Amino acid sequence: MFPATILLPIGCLITGWGSQVHTHWIVPDIGIVLVGAGIILNFQCIQTYLVDTFTLHAASALAAATCLRSMAGFVFPLFAPAMYNALGFGKGDTLLAVIAIIIGCPAPFIFWYYGEEIRNRSRHARL
Repeated sequence: MFPATILLPIGCLITGWGSQVHTHWIVPDIGIVLVGAGIILNFQCIQTYLVDTFTLHAASALAAATCLRSMAGFVFPLFAPAMYNALGFGKGDTLLAVIAIIIGCPAPFIFWYYGEEIRNRSRHARL
């Protein structure tokens, strides 16, 4: 999960600024590869963490994560066209990269250092 939290914002920046008219077509494609790799790695790490943490209630934990992910997938197309029309691709993807850095980069460190304490507070987590 550590490399994935770095790949995703870097890919967003490369995609956003590489989609300008004056760049070669391969530049946004490289950015999309990095974004895709970051998303898939994060997704698999989160799914594995949920299954390992909530063994008895793994299906419910995965359902909750899927519901949250689906809601984000529903909401994003509602504001994305207006955001990209107002900011353009470079600044719009920079905003997404900053949000990914603020939310995503601290998460692996928090789970690494405080994960056991967080799991011990849950009555549903495996002890």
